[in-house]
Amino acid sequence: MKNKLILILAFVITLNLYAQNGYIYVHKKATSELASVDFSFNLKQGATNIKSFNLNDQPNALNSFDLGNSHGTGEGQLWAVVNDAISNGSVHDVTGTLYTRAVNATNWTATSVVTARSVDGIGTNSAVYSDDIGAVYIYNGTSFSKIWEPTAHSNIRIVDVASGGDGKTIVAVGSGGKIYKYTGSGTTDSWIQYSSATIVNAIRADINPTPTNQEVVFVSNNDTNVYKFPGDNTAATVTIIPALTDMITIGSYQKDVAVSNDGTIYSNFTNSEGTNVVFEYTAGGGWINNVRSRGLTGLTAGVGNQVWGINKVNADIIKHTIFSRLNSGLWLDDERLRTNVANGNSIMIPVSAGTYTLSEIDVAGWNNNNILIYDPTTNSSSDVSTSTATINVAAGEVVHVVYGNALENSIVSPSLCSINNILTFGQGTSDFGPAISGFTSYHYLDQGFVSDGYYSLAKNSANWTGNTTLLNHTSTEPNGYFAIFNASYATDDFFRQTVTGLSIGTTYDFSFWVADLSPNVPIRPNITMGIADAATGVLLNSINTGDISTTIWKQYTFTFTATSTVGEIFLKNNSIGGSGNDLAIDDVTFAPSPIALPAILPAGAYLCSSKSVPDTYTFSNGQLDGVWSTDQPSLLNINSVTGVATTIYGATGTANIIYTYTSSSGCTSVVKNLVTVGNCVCYDDANKTAPGSAVKQGVTLLQRAGTDNGNWPMIRKSGFTALESNTKGFVITRATTTEITNIVSPQDGMMVYDTVAKCLKLYDGSTWSCFVTPTCP
Repeated sequence: MKNKLILILAFVITLNLYAQNGYIYVHKKATSELASVDFSFNLKQGATNIKSFNLNDQPNALNSFDLGNSHGTGEGQLWAVVNDAISNGSVHDVTGTLYTRAVNATNWTATSVVTARSVDGIGTNSAVYSDDIGAVYIYNGTSFSKIWEPTAHSNIRIVDVASGGDGKTIVAVGSGGKIYKYTGSGTTDSWIQYSSATIVNAIRADINPTPTNQEVVFVSNNDTNVYKFPGDNTAATVTIIPALTDMITIGSYQKDVAVSNDGTIYSNFTNSEGTNVVFEYTAGGGWINNVRSRGLTGLTAGVGNQVWGINKVNADIIKHTIFSRLNSGLWLDDERLRTNVANGNSIMIPVSAGTYTLSEIDVAGWNNNNILIYDPTTNSSSDVSTSTATINVAAGEVVHVVYGNALENSIVSPSLCSINNILTFGQGTSDFGPAISGFTSYHYLDQGFVSDGYYSLAKNSANWTGNTTLLNHTSTEPNGYFAIFNASYATDDFFRQTVTGLSIGTTYDFSFWVADLSPNVPIRPNITMGIADAATGVLLNSINTGDISTTIWKQYTFTFTATSTVGEIFLKNNSIGGSGNDLAIDDVTFAPSPIALPAILPAGAYLCSSKSVPDTYTFSNGQLDGVWSTDQPSLLNINSVTGVATTIYGATGTANIIYTYTSSSGCTSVVKNLVTVGNCVCYDDANKTAPGSAVKQGVTLLQRAGTDNGNWPMIRKSGFTALESNTKGFVITRATTTEITNIVSPQDGMMVYDTVAKCLKLYDGSTWSCFVTPTCP
């Protein structure tokens, strides 16, 4: 009895310790991964150092075929069945070597197990697995013990296994579709079959380690439903979780199910769009179609709602990499299982609830371009300028932190205003160009068709069913390549380039040519072009292309003014990969650009040419140090420095006043102002020989009128009416030049004061002209 009490107490203590743990999951994204080095990190709580580690994002990877996750004190230790000689999309029926990456570790290691097919973690450095003949073993970190021998169970082969953690339930799915509970000591072959008649043609199973009844979930080959029952009771009633109508079954070689510690169930189906995705089920919310999980299988789950899956899209041409589910429902691409370098690109660190500081040590030749944090409670932050993240972790919570580093691989900004091709992707006699170091975090593949998160350099788009006729855009490279990108599952940068030698205050153009390769599927390419400060990672400016639907080359240009001498220009996917977002890129260019000049003032002037001694007209522009000229020297002369113009006597017509400005980088900007040259309007009294007839009507403020009171207004001659005041002025209609021009059906002789040209204008039947000359020549 005493031993039982001690066992129960230990179990309770383990649960309490486990419940207090949160996890900081750190990932490394290197641009470029080909050149990735070890990046060093320190995790602290206050002044206390918690963990120092290195991450490396080299591209090499091994093919995974099934995943498992340990629980309890081993929560977060991943297990994988690996066979790099096979590249098909199946799981559970490929025999391979068992690999593991311990929690709090960065490296994957091979175990002595070489015949595994299905696996699930138990606790720290322990797992249960089935092999190629259907036997089941427990692996304890150094050795393995057989606990199911098919010949002892009517030749029933085990096709899947699941564990709830140390000292908890282990179940096995048999080839006859039944599920068995392990009742042995860890080295003996002792099992009991779950008796429910509802358990028919079961194929995959998993266990939720959190509840005391060790709930088992499973899927069947009979239908698309998911089933669950208490794992601690072999006579328990099975609950059916009905599938949605758009949950269409997929082949048994891909079908899987997992349950996370918070009780969320994950299972993969084909949705109504014909895409293989993971559906997620919660008791309160029902099923959700996670469209961001295309092609994932080999599922396993753990603390909170942490889930892992293997990317099996185009499994025959890409490595089967591990994807991690983020709390937002996004899946992070990608965790690579490899042993060619000492450190992997991810680490899952268990910590007690609290606040932590994660710092990355700067590496020469690399810039820290972003720190992305996926925190379920959204109370963590980052500072790229200091390469630090402040992480608040709650019990049972997983906070993902993604450090992005860009290889400087810098280009020097051209000092002269001309097109500078950053990338034309080269040319050659081979069908596909070689991988390029330094501009993308995507994985390279020398194929005409690539999968999500991959790129290639090709001469044509013949392998893309929606756009088969695209050719290299670079006219100077007849054997040239262009880049093909199939967007990753995350919305992230797919191009990044450091530019040095920028001139502060100078305007630059960043351009690229793009085309949509898959116009017949739902997701359109959508790109942000921008520039970030290389030292701080702060976004300086950006624009968005919007959805790109053209299947021929189209250029997009982003213009910005430099605020520092070094910057990082980038292209970022705004759409996720999966069903579409496949694009071609070529001729990425970067160069100083001409500035936009302000308008010449005054605008649209009328210049008088009917004086023998001409007036002068001064033009101006807000941008100084330019050169003045005209395209009609037969009409006027203009001083190239001062902008002072004089007309040619008797000339008539229109001319452009031209202002040309050349920047220090050699960029030339031009602005023009169309003016009219012609005779001045004469407003002398036309009657010069005799007084005209008397004015018969008038308005006076001088208190006089009539023949007996100053003979007013008759004393005024040759007018229709007279207005008189010694304290008031006469104001006629006032309007702008544009408003005057827009008057409908003006009458000959109509007068309006132009508030822009600052003159009284008269309409002569065809044009409006200023009164600018007091006498006729």
